[in-house]
Amino acid sequence: MKFERYIFLVALALYVVSAWFSTGFYHGDEHYQIIEFAAYKMGTVSPDELAWEFGARVRPAIQPFIAFYVIRALQVISLEDPYIQAFVLRLLTALLALFSIRVFTRTCRGMVRPEFHKAYLLLSYFLWFLPFVNVRFTSETWSGIMLLNALSVLIKSDFHGNKFYLVGGLLGLSFLFRYQNAFLAFGIFLWLIFIRKEKILDLAKLFASGLAVLLLGVLIDRWLYGEFVLSAWNYFYVNLVEGVASGFGREAWWNYFYSIFRFGFFPIGIPIIISFLLLIIKKPRNIFIWTILPFFIIHSIIPHKELRFLFPVINLVPIILLLAYQELNWDPGKWRKPGQLALRTVALMLVAINCIGAVTVSLKPADSGLTTITHHIRKHYGDQSIRLISYNNSNPYGPWGLMASFYMEKDMQDIRLGSLNELSDSLLRENSVNLLVLKREDAASDPARVFLTDHDATKEVQCIPEWMEPLMTLYGGFRVREILELYEIQVD
Repeated sequence: MKFERYIFLVALALYVVSAWFSTGFYHGDEHYQIIEFAAYKMGTVSPDELAWEFGARVRPAIQPFIAFYVIRALQVISLEDPYIQAFVLRLLTALLALFSIRVFTRTCRGMVRPEFHKAYLLLSYFLWFLPFVNVRFTSETWSGIMLLNALSVLIKSDFHGNKFYLVGGLLGLSFLFRYQNAFLAFGIFLWLIFIRKEKILDLAKLFASGLAVLLLGVLIDRWLYGEFVLSAWNYFYVNLVEGVASGFGREAWWNYFYSIFRFGFFPIGIPIIISFLLLIIKKPRNIFIWTILPFFIIHSIIPHKELRFLFPVINLVPIILLLAYQELNWDPGKWRKPGQLALRTVALMLVAINCIGAVTVSLKPADSGLTTITHHIRKHYGDQSIRLISYNNSNPYGPWGLMASFYMEKDMQDIRLGSLNELSDSLLRENSVNLLVLKREDAASDPARVFLTDHDATKEVQCIPEWMEPLMTLYGGFRVREILELYEIQVD
């Protein structure tokens, strides 16, 4: 228990650090469909500035609802800085995730052999990608946290009929945060029917409490959209029936295996895949297999695939790794000395890779440094008139055209170039701060170099620190040539 307390305190420190440094958003949905929706309700963003999903009424309102009231509470105590407000949302996520992991690890302690308890705790908090994912104020993370708590209640040995109300409510919340989690709830429901053989009355309790939460979701949707809508149905119809989701890309059925292999960092991604497949064979009645397998199969069938779609089950990876390892029944003590040495070497290598990765993702910005640049602009030029010149999707407020109004300065002109040959004195204004943001590969081109030299331009900041560049390449698939650099242009 003392070891567990120490581990929790270290995890608390790391997750708080990650919440502070993991600025911005991993994917646009984290910002444009949550924070911007909340800003709309606060009256600082107009409907025509929002993502298309607002007009289509396809997104759940529960997270914009939470963000709205958290930000309002911060404004009451005069915390108006949007970067601090976003940090508090990440911190809230981190604390909720830590609490849920603590409960889950204690609940599942009996599944893990005593000699592996410490390894299980370390993996549950510090598997290299977990600190990064568990501070994200996203639908994937919050739905996964609700799922983790539902499983904790379900697995507890003192589980009795009335707790089905709690399980149903938690699964209903998991669905409200992310509609695709219906497949996770479906897998659990099948497990309760065919493996646990639960009573129909208890299953009805689960269904009733889940339905009550869904009705609550309809009311919250009305708060956001101003009318009664079934956003879950709209989401299904628009994305799957009309095929809008496929317009964002179509991938082969095996894409998730490749993504886990590549982005899990290959020495660690391989054991994850092998462990899951091994448990399907060795432990087909296991609740985690029944929870994940339908979810994974359906997502593999759907043409559009993104690794983040699997994030709701990411906190189950440690228990799956340990359960699979136990099934191997390895006894390294029976190995000859060269075999023991090789095993220890591989183990130390994996530990080192994991530790470096955990620190890297905890210190890096989530959006590859877009908000590093926008925060620098606010800190140094926020009270001035700003002309922000950009090229080749390098505008840090909206590289894809949709602007992050939540972070934008009041007096800012957005100048986007169609060609670097357009760089000239005519773009500059004497009564404004003239800023130029370029990708590193574009800044190194002849037109840009000549312009920067002629105007004594100084590089103010780049999106990620130089020391982090090789680590970002290893753990995030980051391309150094796309690093954004911000320059202040002097007017003669």
